[in-house]
Amino acid sequence: MSTPKIDISGINLIKTFLIVGGSLALFYFGKNLIMPLLVAAIIAILLDIPTRKLKKMGLPNWLSITLSLIVMIIFFFLLSWLISSQVNAMADDWPTIKEKLTEKLNGLSQWANQELSWNYKNYIDNNKNMVQKAEYFASSFLSSLLSLLSQSFIIFVYVIFLLMQKQRFINFFFKLSSNDVAIGSLLKNSAVVTRRYFVGKGKIMLFLFVIYYLGFSLSSVPYALFLALFAALFSIIPYVGNIIGGGVAVILSYLYSGTTPALIVIGVVSAAQIIENYLLTPWIIGDEINLNPFMTIFGIILFSSLWGIVGAIIALPLIGILKVIFEHTKNMEHYAYLLKKGD
Repeated sequence: MSTPKIDISGINLIKTFLIVGGSLALFYFGKNLIMPLLVAAIIAILLDIPTRKLKKMGLPNWLSITLSLIVMIIFFFLLSWLISSQVNAMADDWPTIKEKLTEKLNGLSQWANQELSWNYKNYIDNNKNMVQKAEYFASSFLSSLLSLLSQSFIIFVYVIFLLMQKQRFINFFFKLSSNDVAIGSLLKNSAVVTRRYFVGKGKIMLFLFVIYYLGFSLSSVPYALFLALFAALFSIIPYVGNIIGGGVAVILSYLYSGTTPALIVIGVVSAAQIIENYLLTPWIIGDEINLNPFMTIFGIILFSSLWGIVGAIIALPLIGILKVIFEHTKNMEHYAYLLKKGD
């Protein structure tokens, strides 16, 4: 009895592996070239919304673009100023935070030794290592942001040219295929995915910031403003961001104020996440991204390993755009099925 064979072209399979491997290598080694361009493209897609509205009001193209860029610069300047002022305040207090963290860890280790009979040898040195790892994580996060800021000028230049030459790029994509309807649908749906995701996430982050700030302030959490802003901004990274942002708030509230405020913070963060996941995200963002949970987690891990925190932020819209491309490309629909949520 012969074994049934799967009808898959070996050549096509090899091509797929080569394309995937080559793309990953290009993304990794071409990080300084590709990442700023993709970030600029996303910003340009978002700024195209106010630019088109200003043009409908009768303003010329160059003035519409200029005003949109000015609004963007003011927004990022205010956000950077607010974050840097809070970070500087925490940096001045970091020795106190580190001392309190080491003291709490030592106390927990002693309690575990006495009550649970856990034999932690040299737990003081181990706890110091944990604090040093926390410092390393914080410095790595800041260095990732500084790396992006160091490329802000070239990103700004890219955004200007992408907005000014928008129609030329659109015409280029139409020349790639004779099927104008499919290309038009692909470009439109890709832009909708990007806009819907980031605009929706912005609304959700604003809601979370208000809830977090009120909850943290009522719980007497130190640096309530910074932690609320930090946790809200980190929510742009699905799953992982909420854990990191909320976890930092819980740790600091425990170090400074004790167990009860920390439990209150956990309650505030948990309630906010329930509202976000089951009410705000389906209502505001909807099914525009529509990725299955496995591909969401895998995509975040993949792009964060390639491009750090920036990769984690833009992972979902990039995969969403990839799904749209597969849906509009002949013989690639099965890859779109793999990325899509549902049966």
